[in-house]
Amino acid sequence: MFLKKDDLVSVQCHNGDSPECPKHGEFFDNEQEAEEYVEEECWIPTGDGWICPDCNIHFMRELVKVRRDKKQTEIKKKEDDSGDDNLLELEAGIDAP
Repeated sequence: MFLKKDDLVSVQCHNGDSPECPKHGEFFDNEQEAEEYVEEECWIPTGDGWICPDCNIHFMRELVKVRRDKKQTEIKKKEDDSGDDNLLELEAGIDAP
């Protein structure tokens, strides 16, 4: 959760998945100041650490993609299960020049 370097302390990003992730906040003299900094910078507390805004945005975009793909799969499955083969019949019945 904390990164220590030359007697200074910084909060590490718990996630680190975003290409833009800073990996840690700025360095301060103590843990309390480091936590205050990430709070001011809108990092998200997870209970296990902190997630930077860039990783949060990245996570939300991926979540939207997963949900969209899942919905598209459900729609396609419903269309396939409906027994509506009219489009396939039309496509097969047209002679191409």
